[in-house]
Amino acid sequence: MSTSDAPPAYTPFQHACVSLNMSDRLRLIRFPPAIIDIVRQAIIESWSRGIHKEKQEADFYEFKLHGNPWWGQGEEAVPSRTLVIYVLSALHNRGWFLLSSTDISKKALDKDCLIFQLGPPPKQTSFFSVAFDDYDKLRLINVPPELIPAVRQSLGQEIIQREEWRDGGHAYQFKLRGNPWISNGEDATNTRLRLLSLLDCFIQYGWVLHASIDISQGHEGRDVDSWFLRRDK
Repeated sequence: MSTSDAPPAYTPFQHACVSLNMSDRLRLIRFPPAIIDIVRQAIIESWSRGIHKEKQEADFYEFKLHGNPWWGQGEEAVPSRTLVIYVLSALHNRGWFLLSSTDISKKALDKDCLIFQLGPPPKQTSFFSVAFDDYDKLRLINVPPELIPAVRQSLGQEIIQREEWRDGGHAYQFKLRGNPWISNGEDATNTRLRLLSLLDCFIQYGWVLHASIDISQGHEGRDVDSWFLRRDK
């Protein structure tokens, strides 16, 4: 490995973790102080309600946010995913590569734990998110507008009941016919086929699936992952 290919030398650890705790805490485990500062800035830029307080413990650093981003419902649904987009982007662009989003807790209303590995900083990248809301809505958050016609074609006009920009232009929503996110039998298979076609559509435009993450406690225990897509600039 050449010197230019080596990861930054500001930490003795090669792995670190982001933990989404309770309904409003973001906990950083084994990240160096420089990265804590970068994550703080990502939160400030993406979460308009701001940081309520911070604390340093022996083994982690924690941000307690105003509001409840990890409920992931109502008016906080889009901003919470925007927050994760900014944090993932800030970490990735500084060489912290997401290895796994994993559920390591058996608690009710738990969320994923994000495991990162340190490596050489990559080219600058862009991110957007796909959220599967209610029983029948597909939301594209921070999506490039030029991608929307391709998504519309991939889904098929026959399944789209309504579409619109939402949340001040931060999300584009397709309301789909039926209830694809709770479907059974042949309908469930058709839903999965459409999602595979959607991934094919994204990759044609240079977007790859970076992570599928459970970031919300859901409604009545019915939570679902959100997708996060990445493209090199």
